[in-house]
Amino acid sequence: MRKTYQLCINYFRQVNWTLLLFLLLMLNVKIAIKVVAILFILITNHKSITRFNLRRQRLIFFYAAIIFIACINYLLQIRQATLNYSLAALFGLSLWIMAAVAGYFVFTIIQKDTGERLHRTVELFFLLHIAAIGINLLLIVIETGALNPYTYKGMNQKYYISTGDFIRGISFDSPVSTAMISAFALLYFLYRQRFLFSLLAMGSLLLIGSNLTNLFLLVILIFSFLYKTNRVQKSFIALYIALFLVFVAKVSPQNNEYMGRFAYKMLGKTYDLPKKNTSPDFLKKQPDSLLSYEQKREKIAKLYIDSLSATSSYLKNRSTFLGRNNINAYYAVLRFSGAKPPSEKEIVFNNYRASEPTAVKINRYHEFFAEHYHTDSLQLTGNYNWDRPGKWIAGEQMANFFKSHPAKIPLGAGIANFSSRTAFKATALDIAGSYPKKYSYISPSFLNNHLFLYVFYHSQSQPKHSAENTPDSTYYQLLGEYGVIGMLAFLLLYVGYFIKRLPRSGYGIPLLLLLLMAFSVEYWFEQLSIVILAEVLFFLAIADASKQQKEAVQ
Repeated sequence: MRKTYQLCINYFRQVNWTLLLFLLLMLNVKIAIKVVAILFILITNHKSITRFNLRRQRLIFFYAAIIFIACINYLLQIRQATLNYSLAALFGLSLWIMAAVAGYFVFTIIQKDTGERLHRTVELFFLLHIAAIGINLLLIVIETGALNPYTYKGMNQKYYISTGDFIRGISFDSPVSTAMISAFALLYFLYRQRFLFSLLAMGSLLLIGSNLTNLFLLVILIFSFLYKTNRVQKSFIALYIALFLVFVAKVSPQNNEYMGRFAYKMLGKTYDLPKKNTSPDFLKKQPDSLLSYEQKREKIAKLYIDSLSATSSYLKNRSTFLGRNNINAYYAVLRFSGAKPPSEKEIVFNNYRASEPTAVKINRYHEFFAEHYHTDSLQLTGNYNWDRPGKWIAGEQMANFFKSHPAKIPLGAGIANFSSRTAFKATALDIAGSYPKKYSYISPSFLNNHLFLYVFYHSQSQPKHSAENTPDSTYYQLLGEYGVIGMLAFLLLYVGYFIKRLPRSGYGIPLLLLLLMAFSVEYWFEQLSIVILAEVLFFLAIADASKQQKEAVQ
């Protein structure tokens, strides 16, 4: 006992508690806690703000460039700027300032401390994250009473194949953020040759079931297998790839179908599965592993409910609406105001039904759609092929916007005016967190492009709410709101900064590639989460390489 106690004491003495506490606070999903993290790091490290450190920390030039472009854009339209827009712009600007402050202090902390303490700190953070995922899963198991909640169909299918959506890590953030932290942990431990921890990170990643994160990491693992890894590392990479394939093929075949559909949509082709017997009797007899997501939902409905009334009618005709590029068809679905009152049999078996009926619910998106768009607004849908993923259409919308407004190409439409977390938050639709409704702001260029796309898909049934159909992307944000100059600043001052300094061996380059892929699915700079964690790992890799070079010279 005494030895164990002493080992724990020695372990925790080798932790930079300032950095650990900052990461725990900064990566928390709540913006108020992020503000506390910034105040904490300012108070504890204010003495490190010097001209010398500012000159050394050249990454801050990128943040300064983006903030400068945002200010120039605001000044150019100050005559038309309303109070609501000014508040939205100020909020967006504050997020960039917080990101710059976080990056600066992370750099100074890593420069001052030893590599061993810093690696111990990062290691402990990742282990806490993995432990939080395990605890989350345990709580779900206790709540459902099922050892495997991924196959549990009770509680209105609250969990079932969506169990991963309810698993939160140490940040309590979205599944994508949670999965990205686990992916970072996997690469970090793999290259540090902490293989047991790397396996734990892999397990936590599979539990979350984030399709796009898994796909991105799979690409990076193949790259790592071919690029500067030893035999043991290659063996573990091969194991991880095999685990991915087994998980997709056996444990979660619906993810296989999802990725297949996504790939076909990107190519502009229809994803046609071999025709199967879909009669009620056939579906009842088939195991879930052989059915698609929609077939599973249909099977459960047919097993427990004799008549689905209006919902059944919608299921039979959903392809009529989803396959049309016609906004009038959308309004026809809006007029579907709900199912008939449930029968006694439906009430009894409601525990086993899908938590959200496949029929579209009249919700705040429908109300917003009816208020801001009109039935004759066919140009919003008629110009695009809605068989492609929403992200593809979002890119086409941005290209069309610049064709119509060539003067916006250099500097973009301005902060919160085209596509960003701030723009979504300022709608007061609770898309990116709460926002005072009386100060809501929606730019026309945002209303008729990326916001329309988001509302269009999220007014439909749950399967349409996937990441492939959201316009969220750091690249769209940089081009749309900061223009070509903003994108060049990102490529030269951010990506170029790390490419020039990161060592060619180790986790640095694979992690940078993973981050660049992740930028396609979220507004990560405004999230103030995984970008800050990535910068910690990048600066640490650079510091390690610099130390090794000095030792080699001596």
